[in-house]
Amino acid sequence: MKTTITNNIAANKELTKGINKVTYYSVEQFISDAERYTRAIKENRVICNIGSVSRSGMSRTIKFVECGKPTNEGERFNYYNFYAFMSALGFTRRKDSDYFTISGCGMDMIFHTNYTIIHRLSRLGFLTPDECAKVCQMTPPVL
Repeated sequence: MKTTITNNIAANKELTKGINKVTYYSVEQFISDAERYTRAIKENRVICNIGSVSRSGMSRTIKFVECGKPTNEGERFNYYNFYAFMSALGFTRRKDSDYFTISGCGMDMIFHTNYTIIHRLSRLGFLTPDECAKVCQMTPPVL
């Protein structure tokens, strides 16, 4: 399965360009982050943070973070940002921050962003069509 996913990523020139744009990122890390993102969405552990909304309401800055399971006793939660993953997928980064700019209004843009990510991952082979149909409807809660 990993070979198929790797071949699908290599065939997607836009994604390959996005992965190469992030200097410290590789295809293996992208695959790991994609698996982590889908697992976290399925387990309802992804949280969306809206940094700001434009005056016109036509755009907003957002970031998706995973509420990870504690690794050490005494810890409550660990939060992991999907910054490099989102950047590789082609989302526009906000300068000097770990947020991304999402344009659009008239619909739930958080739902739309997650829906888009899940469908892209499904086309790459991370999810079956049945899983995709279910998981793409799981909108992360917003802070």
